[in-house]
Amino acid sequence: MMSIDVRDRKLLWTKAGNRCSFRYNGFVCDKELIVRDGDDNVIIGKECHIVDKNPNTSRFIKDFPNKDSNDNLILMCGEHHDIIDSDGDKFTTKVLKEMKESHEKSIADRLEMKEIEPLIIRDSFFETEAKNVDEAIGMEVNRPAQLQNVKSKLIVENAKKAVGFSTNQGLTGIITFCSVCHNQVPFACTGKPPAYTNCPYCGAEIKL
Repeated sequence: MMSIDVRDRKLLWTKAGNRCSFRYNGFVCDKELIVRDGDDNVIIGKECHIVDKNPNTSRFIKDFPNKDSNDNLILMCGEHHDIIDSDGDKFTTKVLKEMKESHEKSIADRLEMKEIEPLIIRDSFFETEAKNVDEAIGMEVNRPAQLQNVKSKLIVENAKKAVGFSTNQGLTGIITFCSVCHNQVPFACTGKPPAYTNCPYCGAEIKL
């Protein structure tokens, strides 16, 4: 049985903006799907199939090609994942495709209008393995983001193209110093750089 590959998963989460895609009859969920719990990032999102893989559901199509592609996936919170699966007659493949398209367009429009706060990624390590693919990407960030102490490792076997980091937002790298604790502070971001950041050692505000 096939599973969701790294590229399709990255496309799904990026285009959905880390938010629940559920919108129906005027209701929009838009709940963030990676939340902070102290120092930890907790993933509460569910990767749902539009054409279902379960042959016992009304959204199942036997010969549908690659059910694990991004085009056949929609990102939901746990509550709305259960809702769409509990009523296949209401939430048909057509309804879910329209829901996905509408949500992803909303995210793209809001990013263009700078209405979504930058994603903040700190003290993280991302490792990606790719084998027998046309293109391998170690880390892909296609929305405004601030990165501190973030490392990415890409392990590739038989790929036509390999890229360690990819973004459509533009990438800025800065090395500055904290005037309080005097530590060197590397900082990177996609999109427009902020005016200030906080020192990861002492928490002091640093002007960029």
